[in-house]
Amino acid sequence: MAKSKVKKEEQANQIIKNHVWFSTIPGWLPMPLIDWIAISAVQIDMIKQLCELYNKPYNTQKGKAITLSLFNTIGGRIPAYVIRSSLKSVPVFGWFLGGASLAAFAGASTYATGLVFKEHFAKGGTLNDINPESFKEFYKKQFNKGKEVVEEVVEEMKEKAQKKEEEE
Repeated sequence: MAKSKVKKEEQANQIIKNHVWFSTIPGWLPMPLIDWIAISAVQIDMIKQLCELYNKPYNTQKGKAITLSLFNTIGGRIPAYVIRSSLKSVPVFGWFLGGASLAAFAGASTYATGLVFKEHFAKGGTLNDINPESFKEFYKKQFNKGKEVVEEVVEEMKEKAQKKEEEE
């Protein structure tokens, strides 16, 4: 693999990793369903950054439509998302349980979405020629792997914060 290709892949992985982290934050918002808007915004920003990295034209509406289509491939989980989000309205423990499970869900979804776009762009594709249906199985597999990645990313961020705190 050419050096520039490896560097681009590393940059794409870092973009995805950063957005996985940021997508977990809206899961903790105390207002149900507002979290969905914030999570979508994080994913749209990730797609935009990946388009820039791979020198692909970006279109917000197209990015939103593809993201929603990919999310629908895990359609059986949409009711679970609504339950997770709604749980946050239950005083005390509901907020914690709903926030924790929604944060993990959002991170896994962001991870899978990022890998779909990375894979497609690396093969020369664009937003205009991506077929979400062709990535359905890949997305599901990456979504499941993303649950583990979320735990790793959160742990890494905790370690960085602790290290920074110790330095001060």
